[in-house]
Amino acid sequence: MTTPNPPVRAYAGVGASERIAARRAKLVEAGLKLFTTQGYTATGVKDLCREAGLTDRYFYESFANREELLLAVFDAVTEQLLHRIRQATASAPQTSPEREVATVDAFVRELTTDPRTARLLFVEMHGVNNVVRQHARAGIQHFVDLVASMIREVLPPDTPDTQLRMTALSVIGAMEQPLLAWHFKEVDIPAEHVIAHCVQIFDAIVRTGGSPD
Repeated sequence: MTTPNPPVRAYAGVGASERIAARRAKLVEAGLKLFTTQGYTATGVKDLCREAGLTDRYFYESFANREELLLAVFDAVTEQLLHRIRQATASAPQTSPEREVATVDAFVRELTTDPRTARLLFVEMHGVNNVVRQHARAGIQHFVDLVASMIREVLPPDTPDTQLRMTALSVIGAMEQPLLAWHFKEVDIPAEHVIAHCVQIFDAIVRTGGSPD
């Protein structure tokens, strides 16, 4: 006769899975802070555990290594960013250009309000290795899909899908450098001016996006 496994004890009414999830969330937050201030390469596991208020044992409970944590931080940040962009787009007037302005405004405002997001997306994810770089590229495709679906209604109906995606990529790429320059204080202008500039970029690229000739 086999003895059933004893139930996992709960502490203060919190079960084991909830405690693991809470510790994981602390490590993700620590990773976001340290990876975007002192940088990924300069951040060790002990640094992350110290910031999270945990021991090494709990780091390896959730992550095999720092790279795995970096990917988790990226996924959490992009999920939150996409959620806020979609909220802004859905609540804006569903007409052009009001919807496009609301979408770009939400994207850029989020990156300027919390500059850690810009550094993570545009800097830290691209200097580690090919696996991390490819993960970042796959994540960016969610933003490309979002922009491409939106501008489909702006460009001529016979615009090929490849042209829609190229236009979306151009929009995102053209906004990246101004955002990075602002983040690194290479340009000294208010965040609102950065947002207005990116809205202009979006409009200029999209309005010519259906005519590659």
